[in-house]
Amino acid sequence: MLRFLYRLGTMCLLFVVALLALLHFAVLEDKAIIVAATPPVAEDVQSVQQFVRNFRDAANATDPDGANLVTDVDQLNSLARMGARFLPGFRGQMTLQPGALSGQVSVPVPWVTGRKWVNLSGRVPPFTDQVRFEDVRLGRLPIPSSVAYWGVRMGGNVVIGDGFGDTVLSAAQRMEISGETLQFAVTLDDFGTNGIMRGVFGQLRGQAMPQAAQADVYYQAIRTAIDDGRLPVEGSYLPYLRFTLQFVVDQSTPETYQNDYTAAIMALARACGARDFSLVIGGLAFGDTVSDDNWQRDCKAVLLNDRIDTRRHFTTAAALQAASNRGFSVSIGEFKELHDTISGAGGFDFTDLAANNAGIRMSDVLMQTPFEDWPAMLDRLQAEGDVITSFEGIPGLMIEDDFKAQFGGLDSPAYNAMVDQIEARIDALSFYAPQ
Repeated sequence: MLRFLYRLGTMCLLFVVALLALLHFAVLEDKAIIVAATPPVAEDVQSVQQFVRNFRDAANATDPDGANLVTDVDQLNSLARMGARFLPGFRGQMTLQPGALSGQVSVPVPWVTGRKWVNLSGRVPPFTDQVRFEDVRLGRLPIPSSVAYWGVRMGGNVVIGDGFGDTVLSAAQRMEISGETLQFAVTLDDFGTNGIMRGVFGQLRGQAMPQAAQADVYYQAIRTAIDDGRLPVEGSYLPYLRFTLQFVVDQSTPETYQNDYTAAIMALARACGARDFSLVIGGLAFGDTVSDDNWQRDCKAVLLNDRIDTRRHFTTAAALQAASNRGFSVSIGEFKELHDTISGAGGFDFTDLAANNAGIRMSDVLMQTPFEDWPAMLDRLQAEGDVITSFEGIPGLMIEDDFKAQFGGLDSPAYNAMVDQIEARIDALSFYAPQ
């Protein structure tokens, strides 16, 4: 037995050594194949908005033969730049070559001798029935097309779950290239309420999403409390936060409280958050058991930091954080502010970012606090200033030219310094301070 264990241990050690050698000499490289990453700009947000509209139209198509999803390389590169905000260090780039869509990806990884890069490149030619990959290389390793297909399929299935890889690859029925335009024939019926997008959000947050019926229960309770006068229709938003968190304390258990909080804060965002929250989350969060047709009162005039838009930003960011992760929720707030600089909505507003980041911090803290400590946490929530910082000294609305002149872009030292200042002020709030 000891001899067997010795041999097994030796084989495992040799396997690890061989794998590290393969990574070092064949996969990991000293330089990224994409020379530099550029931060997203306002036009990228507009471009991705159009892609999302096109994707949503294709996903909602009722044609049993699928729908057409039309895009171009500019939209795909905008997606890559925005996606890099979720994955620090990630670099991605798409180009159209004669007869194929070509892509390159560079991802930094820590290594014993310093940072290395995983570089992946390949081509997708026009196809019918099944996606094809050509000229795939992982570092210095050429990857056969069949192995690349299997890797994408299994990687999606394992990392995201819910058959993500299978669904994505089978959804694309055909790709055609016409000039600078890409047209896909797609079938996306599995991306909806009970489909794989729940798996995507579950992977982001590290656990399965709560069922839509849970959010419906909390939404019913919040709207009923507004209608019967237990929650005000004007004045401070604080009673809404205390009511929602107390309801979680009353309804939940140490085993379920994180999902119950997620359902509750999404229900509060549906009632009092940004107007587009339900469009973003949709069937992932809400069922069809609660109608909005018969409510008599609402929270439209309720204020946080004396502002309606602050209430919306704070609540929506808190819900997105509970349903995903910090990288996603922070980036969504940044993208919204970038878009406002060119959309006619006023401009980039750091006070909105402060509201977003405070809402994100609230969800961070509550999701990480043991459930038995929640009553004490609730006792510390006695004023709005316990969870959201004053906006004094934080820059407000700036049109695009002013924002660029003062802060440059999302990766500039001036921008990062302002975000750090906001975070430091949130750190000092009593609700988030270590006890």
